[in-house]
Amino acid sequence: MKKNSTILQLCLTILAVLTALIISLLLGSQKLSFSQFIQAFTQKDSFASTVIWGLRLPRSILVMISGALLASSGACFQMYFRNSLAEPGIIGISSGATLGAVIAQLTGAGAILFGTISPINLFAFLGALFAGFVITLISTKTKSQNSTTLLLCGTALGTFYASLSSIILITKIKQINGIYTWILGSFNGRSWQEFKLIIVPGIIALILMFFSANKLDLMNAGEEGARALGLKTERLRLVVLICASLAVSAAVCAGGTINFIGLIAPHIVKKIYGVKGTKGMFLIPFSAMYGSILLLLSDTFARVVIAPAELPAGLITSLLGAPFFVSLIFSKQEISR
Repeated sequence: MKKNSTILQLCLTILAVLTALIISLLLGSQKLSFSQFIQAFTQKDSFASTVIWGLRLPRSILVMISGALLASSGACFQMYFRNSLAEPGIIGISSGATLGAVIAQLTGAGAILFGTISPINLFAFLGALFAGFVITLISTKTKSQNSTTLLLCGTALGTFYASLSSIILITKIKQINGIYTWILGSFNGRSWQEFKLIIVPGIIALILMFFSANKLDLMNAGEEGARALGLKTERLRLVVLICASLAVSAAVCAGGTINFIGLIAPHIVKKIYGVKGTKGMFLIPFSAMYGSILLLLSDTFARVVIAPAELPAGLITSLLGAPFFVSLIFSKQEISR
């Protein structure tokens, strides 16, 4: 019975993702009717086909993948650190990835490395990995203290990385406008090229996170308790650090800095599905799907609210996430989770 219930919940969630995807394809500065949407798949030379296949579909797929990567990495961080407020943006991972990408972009490392790897993606990964290493090191030094210390340190480090990015941008004033929009989190102008760059690291990150799910469940017993149960916590720490950093770096390369998706999506899953929603094998994939929905709807709203101009999607997620984060701080139940 439970298995049938999970399958039904999975099907309904996938349907919700597809619905959000269709909405993102229909709406924009130029709205398309449903008949035009169908026409895009039946008449290759039509206006609707050009809009869907050339502009909106690659962008929407990038948004969907980025949302999944950010949300699943947020779920992993919350489980590993045993802190329901942990998420890539709050603990500084996203800012570290952004700093790496800015360094790569503004130092002229724009060619494809060895014909396969984007230097921007590589530098973003290294920046995320460094930020993740620092915050993990801090977490091992503050075991006896309140977990809020971790969040405060992560926020301070994120601000530090963002400041370094700003300093670099100031020295490159000619490029500042385009990169500033990218830092705010925008998918404007993204194409199949970005999809090719992030799809491999994105899939690898999702697979690693999914296969770490059962081990992350053991972290509920605490690090010492997990060791007593036979878990090699040092190895798990390395895997979580690498896969989450890889996920965040891919998301940053796709759409810049997008905050709070990794915080909101896992909490939605826990709220809707209760105890089952806290288990890694359920939480991580369902958080990925809800992250896709959230970012698709946020990006769609960003495109239509002041059309024909558009807002960065990162601003919309920040407007959603900031009050959500504050509400969690004042929730004793969540803080003690």
